[in-house]
Amino acid sequence: MSTPSTTIITNLKSVSAPTANTLATAHISGMDMSGMLSVALLKANELKACLTLITNKTDSADPTLATLNNILASLT
Repeated sequence: MSTPSTTIITNLKSVSAPTANTLATAHISGMDMSGMLSVALLKANELKACLTLITNKTDSADPTLATLNNILASLT
């Protein structure tokens, strides 16, 4: 089951490094494209750790557990 959350995470995991033109354009605008991508990937890993803790404490009858497990599966 694909949800907006899992789609975002899947796309984040499959993102490729920015091209030289993208980096140059971002630099002109004062953006650290590579740095921001690194932070996004780091935050995805932090999200995985937090969701793992949440799912471990979520009752199996809770309907949100399936969604949480789907998001976790997309982070693996």
